[in-house]
Amino acid sequence: MKFGLVGLGWPGQQHVRAIRENGGNAVLSAVCDVDAEKIKEFEGECDTFTDINDFFANGDMDAVILAVPHHLHATLTVRALNLDKHVLIEKPMARTSEECSEMIEAAERNHKTLMVAQNWRYTPWCIAAKSIIDSKELGVIQAVRTEWLLNFRPSFPKGSWIYNGELAGGGAITSLAIHNVDALRYIIGEIEEVYTNELYTDDWSTNGAENWAMCQFKFENGALGHLFTGYTPYDPPDNGMLYVYGNDGTMFFGPYQGETGLWIRSTKRSAQNAAYEKVDVKSYTEGMVGHAQTNQLKHFIDSINNHTRPETDGREIIKTIELVEMMYGSSTEGVPIKKDRKIGPLL
Repeated sequence: MKFGLVGLGWPGQQHVRAIRENGGNAVLSAVCDVDAEKIKEFEGECDTFTDINDFFANGDMDAVILAVPHHLHATLTVRALNLDKHVLIEKPMARTSEECSEMIEAAERNHKTLMVAQNWRYTPWCIAAKSIIDSKELGVIQAVRTEWLLNFRPSFPKGSWIYNGELAGGGAITSLAIHNVDALRYIIGEIEEVYTNELYTDDWSTNGAENWAMCQFKFENGALGHLFTGYTPYDPPDNGMLYVYGNDGTMFFGPYQGETGLWIRSTKRSAQNAAYEKVDVKSYTEGMVGHAQTNQLKHFIDSINNHTRPETDGREIIKTIELVEMMYGSSTEGVPIKKDRKIGPLL
């Protein structure tokens, strides 16, 4: 399958690696980036473009991978779908659920596969965590907390689109913790109520781009949840930690005893042991590799070839964007927001 890739930043480079590691089923046929320096390394390997119109007009591809600023997600996705290309779009799917709906409608109208690169769902530890929870080893899930703190400034200079809430669709929640938000839905279940507080203390941010956020959740299964994120902390550890508390066990992903991994202590496997046991993630993810984007691309290709619904298709991930809209709506109004309450566009 021939792939055209738009955007050669860090996410785009992960997709390049994924294509190369799926070499028996995928080939990079075209790349596009406005930075001419970034495409130099691909000259001689595939077609190279600095103009998106030229890319769509002359690129030879079956599918398009879009790793572009958020405000371009809906427009470029619909354009590619209308040109009869399958689309793998980076997270967040779009800035609003309305934009997501336009993308879904275009995919269904053109009978093409639309998949969102929510790569945690294709990360071995995340899949193992879901399997353990589904097995009921932890018993009834009572509480969950997750966080991701990362200083964006070394990667995104002042004036970058990512600090503009209108272009990005928000701040730290949508540009960083979208991983955590989607993973909570995937691992724990749907959320019925949210309550969010945000801070705007960064003079690089404009148009409602929060640089700190804390959110409380009530899950449909009765569990409580907490999310903490920020993209301006001073020299934080790069983390995407998750803690799950059940009445028969506790499981977490993060550092422990000098090693990062998925750890568990439950009545089933370690009742007599005070230490946490490291989960053998490979036993839950046979046939997968450590690089999430490689697993993700294989799933995308398999879904296209087998005419099956991707795990992270548009109709699944629009629910994540609707949850993000609930989170922002709660912060704006200063009250908890329930799932059955319609929140309008925030842009």
